Amino acid sequence: MMNRREFARLGGATLLGGGLSASYAGRIALPPARGKRIFFEDADIPQIRANARSVLLGSKFREWASRSPASFEPAWKRFRESGNITYDLRKVWIAFEETSVVHLVEPTEARRKVLIDSMEEVMALPKWDYMLDGDHVLGLMRSSMATSRMLFAREVLGDTIDPDFDRRLMAAIADKGVAPCYRTINGMENPDEVEGWRMDPDHPFVQDIDMARWPFILGSINLRGAPTMALGIGGLALLGMDDRAEKWVAAAEESAKTSFDLFFGDGSYFEGLSYSEYLLRTVLAFCEAHYRIKGTIDWAQELDFTAHVDYIAAMQAGKKADGMPDIVNFSDASKSIYPCVSSWIEKRTGNPVAQYATNHFAEPGYFLDYLWYRPNRPSRSPSRELKNYRNEQDWIICRSGWRAEDAVLAFRSGRPANHEHADRNSFFYKIYGERLLNDPFGASYDATSVGWTLRLTLAHNAVLIGGKGHQYHNGEEGVNESQASAKLVRWSDRGDTVTWCSDATQAYKLVDGNVSSVTRTIVFAKPNVVAVLDRVILEKASRTVEARFFPDNRDEMARIETDGDEFRIERPDALLYGAIGSSSSAVVKEAELELKPGVVDSSKDPGTGNFGRFPFVGVQANEAKDHSLITVMVARPKGNTEKPVIEIEEIESGWTFRADDVKGLLDTSDRIPEVFF
Repeated sequence: MMNRREFARLGGATLLGGGLSASYAGRIALPPARGKRIFFEDADIPQIRANARSVLLGSKFREWASRSPASFEPAWKRFRESGNITYDLRKVWIAFEETSVVHLVEPTEARRKVLIDSMEEVMALPKWDYMLDGDHVLGLMRSSMATSRMLFAREVLGDTIDPDFDRRLMAAIADKGVAPCYRTINGMENPDEVEGWRMDPDHPFVQDIDMARWPFILGSINLRGAPTMALGIGGLALLGMDDRAEKWVAAAEESAKTSFDLFFGDGSYFEGLSYSEYLLRTVLAFCEAHYRIKGTIDWAQELDFTAHVDYIAAMQAGKKADGMPDIVNFSDASKSIYPCVSSWIEKRTGNPVAQYATNHFAEPGYFLDYLWYRPNRPSRSPSRELKNYRNEQDWIICRSGWRAEDAVLAFRSGRPANHEHADRNSFFYKIYGERLLNDPFGASYDATSVGWTLRLTLAHNAVLIGGKGHQYHNGEEGVNESQASAKLVRWSDRGDTVTWCSDATQAYKLVDGNVSSVTRTIVFAKPNVVAVLDRVILEKASRTVEARFFPDNRDEMARIETDGDEFRIERPDALLYGAIGSSSSAVVKEAELELKPGVVDSSKDPGTGNFGRFPFVGVQANEAKDHSLITVMVARPKGNTEKPVIEIEEIESGWTFRADDVKGLLDTSDRIPEVFF
């Protein structure tokens, strides 16, 4: 088997042009209903149709089926006017995907026609994506969507496709879909050999960023998955039709293995759950087709999927207001998995926790959900050990359970990563269904947008030194990784009481060379007591220190009250009481995050709209060279307005605290604090 370097030497794909590639031999495929399929066989259709009526998937299917085939037209109209492949063509593919699933379950002539007409219009487009290598078109997310969705529709439509249409379709997929994706994967594997990746100047949405390292960056993140999928399934579909197909499949095999290598040994993933989900649902589409057509690789052995299911479980955070799964939203992550991911894992590994994840942690909405879901498979809830989860990245997620009202406290230590925020030593806390301390959603990808502020330390439950957060970039390369790291230096798991300390000195010292030490110590006495000790030591000059605590205010329902050294955060279903102690005369204030003015055109960047208000509790300590700032918090459910007993006292060796029945000592005699009970 050739390795990932060798495949590039077999020759690049042809330039895109108006005619068919010379490599495309013009051979007509077997009608999809009678040949080997990429996505499903005729025998699978009864189960797919049953899935559309299932408890898990039925509601989403009915939503899709309620839309007229004419609902395509607004998306097409918008794209024809804008030419925006990034956003507006994506909306076309979403409508196309939904219509294909509905047609498979409930076929009609109107749906068949709109699918055919849309494919004709896509085939006529000169290019399917928005990036170039030199003057050569690259294939990334949109080429991958075009390739996968049209191959799926091809199988859905089956023998109703005439031979001439099928010949033209497969030629377009080869030259406008698969070949550009091959060029992309080739660039990822050989970044020193690219001519220069850049945004297509003909495309209206162009960011002014440095893309010199993008072949390396994109090859090391979730975005490797989409071109791998298209390269792989396109190559499989074109076997016997295009002389390049074997080469493409071999390249996809190696790229898929590289994708699995991006995961840590414990199954965790550095960009967050939303991005591991995207990587897997794209790559697994190729893996499943590969099982079906070639069967030469056991893909279930390429990643510790049992450990990854544990990661999926650990990253859960109850339910959102609409009843869908909520997650630990470090970085730009915002949503949980689609059912297809955990369904595939259960099918290929037999792990009953994967089936539990499908039933409890997944949000339907992807076409593969209907193909891969199998109800009534054995299910088992996650193990108790996952209630206090520390992964190889030094992320900590502790919980009292997996019910919507249970407590979840998630803490971000560890190394930098793509899609990250400047959030070292920050945490969020959810209990009684409320994000009493929130990690912000919806940060912009563009440094010139108002929403870029939400990426910075000052927008997180974290510490500012001299009014500044830790190191972060200015979006020169997009939302790539920073240089800021933190590391766990203490960890104690006593079951219902967990303590740890994280050292973020390196991250802050990159901004202020006067920083000597920055640590944050957490005590979590489940489910409702959280104590935080922020220890900051400066080398020469004194600095102020501020600890910020942001409630969720997306619905404008958060309320903050302050009284001396105490505060109260109120959400509709829960309260959070807090009190502070400080070695340098700290005060508690209510404040609101000031968003930096943006200059980008909101019509070109949908992420530049109204971001709302971000009130927070600010605990501000006066200038000093040595700071100890302790914040003790107690949560109460709605209806329980009994004020908790919170006591904080400074002693020679540090601080004692009491929160109702929880008592502890925070020993600061060493640079790394220690907790005693």
